[in-house]
This record gives sequence, C-alpha cells and structure tokens, in this order.
Amino acid sequence: MTRRQWAAEYTVLACLLVLAAQTVALLTLTQREDAGRPHQAPIVVTAPAVVAQSLADQADAMPDEPFDASWTEDVDEARAAVRDGAAVAAVLVDLRTTHDVVLVNARNDRDLNRAVADRLTSIGTARERTTEVQEIAPSADDDPAGRVRVFVLLCGLFGFGAVVAISLVRGPFARTAGLGVLRIGGLGVVSLGAASVLQLLPATALGGNDPAVIALGAGYGLTLGVITLAVEALAGLVGLAAVAATYFVLATPLLSGTSPYLLPPPWATLSPWSPTGAMQAAVADVAYFDPGRSTRSILLVAAWALLAVVVLLLARQFRRRAGEDPVEPKPAMPLRHWRLRVLGAVLPLAAVVALTIAVLPAPGVVAAERLPSLASETTCVDPGRIPRDVAEINHEIATLQGSPAFQGADVGADVRLQDGRFALVFGDTLRGESFDGPRFVRNSMMLWDEDCVSVVLPHNKGALIPDRLDGVGYWPMSVGVAHQPGYDLVLVSAQRVKTTGGGSFGFDNLGPALAVFVVHEGGTPQLIATEDVGPDSADKSRPEWGAALTVDAGWLYLYGTANPEEPGVFGFSLQVARVRPDDVLEASQWRYWDGATWQTDPDRAAELIPAVGGVSQTLSVFHRGDRWYALSKQDGDLGAELVFWTAPGPTGPFTVTAPVATAPSDPGSGAVRYMPLAHPSMFPEAGSVVASYSRNNTDFAKVLADPTLYRPRFLRLPLPD
Repeated sequence: MTRRQWAAEYTVLACLLVLAAQTVALLTLTQREDAGRPHQAPIVVTAPAVVAQSLADQADAMPDEPFDASWTEDVDEARAAVRDGAAVAAVLVDLRTTHDVVLVNARNDRDLNRAVADRLTSIGTARERTTEVQEIAPSADDDPAGRVRVFVLLCGLFGFGAVVAISLVRGPFARTAGLGVLRIGGLGVVSLGAASVLQLLPATALGGNDPAVIALGAGYGLTLGVITLAVEALAGLVGLAAVAATYFVLATPLLSGTSPYLLPPPWATLSPWSPTGAMQAAVADVAYFDPGRSTRSILLVAAWALLAVVVLLLARQFRRRAGEDPVEPKPAMPLRHWRLRVLGAVLPLAAVVALTIAVLPAPGVVAAERLPSLASETTCVDPGRIPRDVAEINHEIATLQGSPAFQGADVGADVRLQDGRFALVFGDTLRGESFDGPRFVRNSMMLWDEDCVSVVLPHNKGALIPDRLDGVGYWPMSVGVAHQPGYDLVLVSAQRVKTTGGGSFGFDNLGPALAVFVVHEGGTPQLIATEDVGPDSADKSRPEWGAALTVDAGWLYLYGTANPEEPGVFGFSLQVARVRPDDVLEASQWRYWDGATWQTDPDRAAELIPAVGGVSQTLSVFHRGDRWYALSKQDGDLGAELVFWTAPGPTGPFTVTAPVATAPSDPGSGAVRYMPLAHPSMFPEAGSVVASYSRNNTDFAKVLADPTLYRPRFLRLPLPD
C-alpha cells in the first residue's frame, strides 16, 4: 500500500470513528436513565432568612442535585430573578399559612418548568404544604425556548455549511493570508445574511431587539465557521469531521428540543462554557429575558472565536516549518479527490443528524418521586385544660398516663406561643412498651392547650429533632420564641450527644446545636432546620452556646457556659452572644459581648459569671421589668442550692444572691435532681417565678419500672430584690 493509499484509508477510518463516537454520545446523552430530571437548575427560595437559608441548603443537598438554590427575604428580588432568567423558579414561602407559590417564567422551556415545579411541589407535600404554580412574563411568541433553539441551530448550520462549501470549492486551507482573510470575510457575510433571513421569517423570528438578535446569530455562525476552518487547517478531513461531530454533540439540547438542565450531568455545568450553550443563553437573554445578562455569554463566544483565529495563524506557521510554501502550497491530493472525501465525511454526519431529529425521542420529563413526610403531627395524651398553678401542673405531670408516646423525660424548657398554648421541649424521652416507634429518643415536645395535652411526633415516630446519620443525637437545653404575624419562630438550643456506655449518664457532649421550628397559629410545630454550632469536641472549656436562650427587643441572646476542667472547679462560667432571630443560623451575624461592646470574635467573649462558684451547664436567663435573672444550681448540678444571679441588663454585671431553695440528690436511693429552669411565662405573679428541676435515677431499671421518677418537678421561687 502506497503512502497516499495508507493516508486515505486512515482518513476514512478516522471519519468512521468520529461518526460512531457522535452517534454513541447522542444516544447516551439523551437516553440515560437520569435524563428528563432537573440537574443544577437555579432556583430562589423566599422566606425569612432563618427559614429561607435552611430550605435553600436542603434543596442543594437533595440526591442527584436537581437544584442550585439561593435565597432571599425580598419577594420582588425573587420575582425579578425569574423574570430576568437568572433563576428557573422562585419559591415564595408564606409562613403565615401552609400554602406556597412557585413562580416560573412562561418564556422558559416548558418541560423544565414542569419538572422543577413538580419537584418543588413534592418537597412542599412532604412538609404537608400546598403549592400553587404561577407563570409570569408571558410572550407573544409561541414556545419562546423552542424558537431560540431553532434559531441558534440554524445559524450554526449556516456557518458550518459555509465552511464545507468553501472547502469543496477552494480546498482545505487558504493559499495566502489574504485569501484566508477573504474566507473569514465571506463566512461573515453568509452568517449575517442567514441570521437576517431567519429573523425576518415569521416561523423563526425571535422577540427582542432585531439588530441585536441578528448580530448574535451572525456572530455565532461566524464563530463556528472560524473554529471549523482552524481545526480543518490543522487536521484536514479528520478535523472537519471532528468539528462536525463535536458541534452536533454540543448541540444535543438543540437537536432534542431539551433544556440543558434536563440532560444528565455534567451537561448543566459544561453547556454554558461551550460556544453553543453560551450563544443559546445570550440569544434567550436578548430576545426574551434581560439583555444585560448576555454580556458574559457574548464574551465567552468571542473568546472562542479569537482562539480559533490564533489556531488558524499557528496552522499556517506549522505548514511553513514543515517546509511547505505558504504562498503556493502543494496539495496533498487533487482537489477532485478532496471534494469526494469531504462529501463522504459530511454526508453521513448530516444523515445521523437528520435521523436524530426525526427519530430520537426527547428525554421528556421524569415525574418526581414521592418524598417521605417531614411534617409533624400531634396526638392528645390527656384531655383537659392548661394547669392554673404549680400544684395543678405537678399533678398533671405525675398522673400523665394517657399515651405511650410520653412516659418520662427531663428538661421541660418552655415558651408560650402567641395563640396561648405552651410548647415544652424535653430531653431523653422514655416511651411505653406499646408505642409504635422507638422506645427511647433524645428529644421530644409537648403542647399544652386549653382542652388537650398533646405530644408532637414526626411521621417516623422518632426524635422530633432527628439524630445525625452517625447516631449523634440532640438533647435540648433551652427554648426561645420570636412572635411573627401569623406564626411563631421557635428556637431550640441543644447539646450534641454521643452515647459512650450504658446507664442514664453514659454520654459525651460534643457541642451545641440549634433547631428552628415554625408554628402557625393553632398549628403543629414543624422542624425547618437543625444546625450544628462548631465542630464535634468533648472539650468542656469551649462555650456551650445556647445553654440559655431569651428573646428581648428583637434580639436573641444566647448564653454560653464553659468549665475549665480544673481540679475542684465544678461550676461553669457564663458568656453571652446575640443575633437577630432570623439570622440565628448565620454564624457571621453573631456578636459576642467582650465586657465593653458587641464584637465578632467568640474568643474575646467576657465572663459574666466565673466558673468558680458558677452555674450549671444548662440554666435559665430571663428578665422581669428592668432586672435580669440567671437561675441555676451554684457550682453546677453536683450542688444542692438553687441560686439567682441578678443584673441590670443582659450583659451583666451579674451578682449572686442567697439560695432560694434546695434540690439535693440522694446517693443512697440513686435519685438525682439537676438542671433547675425558670418558666417566667407560667402563672406569672409579682415577686416570684415558676421553676422546675429534672429528676432521674442512677438505676435505670427503677425508671423503667416507674417512669414518674423521671419527670420534672415544679415549684415557685421568690425573686430577689
């Protein structure tokens, strides 16, 4: 076989391989199992910050990454993002109701709108919320997204076709630099004419500014043509075939009539960086969305064009270095043979494209899977009414036997909701043997209403704040409430608890966490977010932020406790941070009191109460009038005396007062009494406050036999002057 014959055979084989690769790529991209599902589709969540941020994070973390979610508190900003094309959809969450609105743009791809709205609806359903889909920005053109695809595809075909025609007539590369400039100039004229005709024809015309649309179409045809000229100059016929195949693979969304966001990954990521994807975005922005957003895409396409021109110049230099006369190059084969090979390479590619358009089905939209319920419900434990005094609440706690959902627990921190109900959060909670769920959970919640005492349960009947995947649970410390129009934002601080052994006290505390609940008037508390604060660490000298919470004058105060882990020091020091309730999950918004001002460094937080003679790890801080009070056992839970510290404000200075009660543990019987908490909203009386302490037993068998041993005890304490 002669060298020329071998080169011809190689060229044919290479073109066949390119053709096969193109066919496989098209079939793979459009017929994969995950085609037809949204991937990285940009959405905006609108709600108060603490809720919006959490919902956006949860949307980002969904399996298969259907969304690239951001959030805002501004409904107008979210609406503008959808109208301008920056987001596919916006979710308007109205916490005053259980009804949300999903905004989509009527000018977007219809299948994409349907797929995104379907999944957002399924998320709402999992939280027992209804969803209404609304279209904005209607267009006079039918199917604007489809028109953009056709326009860009045809402009690209004209650009590529012009290069094929030039190659058939004049050969694979220009003999002189001047002729090369003429080729590019002719390519530009053809591209401009094609884009103008397409914009004049009713079937292909787009909205927006006609000159701008024509300029973009012409620029894309020119860019694709110059790229083809460059690769052809480097690799000849194989280069021409490779450009054709690559173009049609990159044009898969155009050929299949599908949004890149509905194609398998990494298509949604790669498409905006390709000339085809960038130009499709630019044309859509100029014709139907926000022309100002097209700048990046236009610059990207221009960069591709510039790169192609550089490659053309380099190809000329390569030929010169190879000893070929750039002025009168010797053709590698007769022009007649070249034309036959061009037709032999391009026609099969064109046939595959035509077959793709005619036969290959679009991926369509895959319906969203039903998600497991994340909503909570209430079950009445005991009909009755809200207790009116300490004696009644102790009687209620002691005789509570109405449901296996609650047999015993500790903590019992509470807030009063704006509808008059009390929400009480409990720590390690024991359920009855007949309970349809876990017998023991790290946390639970009860609601006290006028006619019903109810347990709040998630659908899986486990802990209301679910354990982490590694088994670490959340043990509540304190609770605060921010009243909003139509709903309450209930904030629960918790310890991250890791089991280390048997018994009531076999655990390590790994650091604090925050849980956020939304409670509509008369509704069931719904968990919106759980956020760990800091990395896992059993170091007690690190402040346990949220050991006490209180909301005052629009601020959430988070008190932190720390023990230096020094011999003979059993108490905990007290520090304070503050943040707006809506920003509580945004650590950068926290400010720490350093003794003189609020600042951003937690390591500079001042000690309001020292560890020596200090408080328990969990306590209560509250105010009455212009006085602030901290209630705890002095020297930690190993102490016996209940003590108040008083201060003129939330930052102190705090002064310890005389003991007001005792709650000693009994080593003989194993009974332990710990963690006194104040309940300033319960039965308020001047000069006193209702408090409670938790009870347990070191012999857990006794608790199982008599769960009433593991329930808080309430008492009324006099407030110091």
